[in-house]
Amino acid sequence: MQADLDRFLALVRRELGAEDAHVLEGEDEVTEDPRTLSCRMADGRGVVVAFTQPPVDREAKQRRLEMLTSTFDSVVEEHAQGRRSRPPVPSSLHDELSALCARAAALNVIVIDANSPVVWGAAHPEGVVAQPPLASSPRMAETPANDEGERGGGMAVASRRAVLAARALPDIAALRKGKHVRSVARDAEVPFVAHSFASIYLLVVVYDQPFDELRAERAIVDSLPRIERLVLALPPLDPPPPFDSAGAVALRRPRRR
Repeated sequence: MQADLDRFLALVRRELGAEDAHVLEGEDEVTEDPRTLSCRMADGRGVVVAFTQPPVDREAKQRRLEMLTSTFDSVVEEHAQGRRSRPPVPSSLHDELSALCARAAALNVIVIDANSPVVWGAAHPEGVVAQPPLASSPRMAETPANDEGERGGGMAVASRRAVLAARALPDIAALRKGKHVRSVARDAEVPFVAHSFASIYLLVVVYDQPFDELRAERAIVDSLPRIERLVLALPPLDPPPPFDSAGAVALRRPRRR
């Protein structure tokens, strides 16, 4: 909560061009001063904003302060109700990927990292990758052994092959330079559609038969903003996430022959 309050006060200072902004604990009286503005939060505390000189647009800045404070009040209310009432982010991401999988009539939907061997989420994670090793393991970037090639059944095999094909796209290098990647692999061994987001992630929609590209595109465009928000809200991978957390697992790269 303190971090949210600090961000709120920094926002107030920036938005109003103020020298200082602070919160009065309890219901302490605000000192009248032509160089300050103030208002009350929903919990009774006072927000005081100080300027080096009396602001010439005092009424406009007062309205802006009240608007910013009312927005922050919603954050306070959310904390009072308890954030744990919301589903965990990995669970919400899994639900969104599953919903996209159904809308796009796909076999699977997977979120991979373009810069590391990590899979951040999957609609059907079972068998897509092996159980992740410890974070300190140097074997984190290896593929499953050949005798694991058919592990997990047809959907898992197709999903793993689509992920490897997506990682091999020539445009991946451009993604690392900040460019957007969109690829439709209709004639690949395993058909898939890939869309990049947030500069380092790739959404891979996997098929096992010819598919309706327009339907897939509509479903992806609709879901991608929500998926991006959820992926960015995931906790950092330290230690690696559990295998059953929205399918967030480490994918090992191919061995050299």
